[in-house]
Amino acid sequence: MKCWNEVEEDAFSYYKWFSKDEAIKRVGNLPNLSLFSVNGSMLFSSDEKNQFKEVCGTEIKQVFMKHDLTNVYKFYLLAAIEIKDKNSKIEKYQKVWKALQTKWKLEGFNKGPEVEMEVGGTTFYSSIAEFCLEKLPDAIEIVSSNPKRFTIIASKNNDIIAEENVRKIFKKAFNEYNKWKDEIDYFNLSIHLCPKDDIVFRWGDSLEEAEIAAIFKGDILTLLNS
Repeated sequence: MKCWNEVEEDAFSYYKWFSKDEAIKRVGNLPNLSLFSVNGSMLFSSDEKNQFKEVCGTEIKQVFMKHDLTNVYKFYLLAAIEIKDKNSKIEKYQKVWKALQTKWKLEGFNKGPEVEMEVGGTTFYSSIAEFCLEKLPDAIEIVSSNPKRFTIIASKNNDIIAEENVRKIFKKAFNEYNKWKDEIDYFNLSIHLCPKDDIVFRWGDSLEEAEIAAIFKGDILTLLNS
């Protein structure tokens, strides 16, 4: 297993599918976005992949603690569960958090309200939970299982788990712009949230490689380089 960190001043160069023209079209200007990523390769076994997730949690925690970001940022898990059968009593009962608790322990997660949302003909239960930095490896484990439906956001906003904000963030994450409307649109999420000082995390992986990237407003890069 090989692990390394990268810092990219221009997120639009790092992600070729981050379109500057499309960003201007959607938000009226070109956001200054940078990123920090933890990368892994030669992840041949499940043990190595699990070890890499631990490395991701450790590296991100060190960055936040080194630059005193833990004093101003809180961590949140955004989750969306597709409703396959609106008449299902089990789905109505489980919604988001009880569904996740069938696979993961969620002690220490401050769970927000579960709201029913619809996009592109697909209906979801969605919610946001706050968690402390020590729970970051657990959150990464959940996100890595399905980054199309789960992600992590760091925010200075103290009421992000309120129902109104759950609805707003869901509409940025799952939107009509996206070709795949039932998947998180990390581009749209980033261009809307990061200029407000939020940090959007994106997990990506292939057979033997994986990465978690923190996308943020360019101003934060100056702090990380200090």
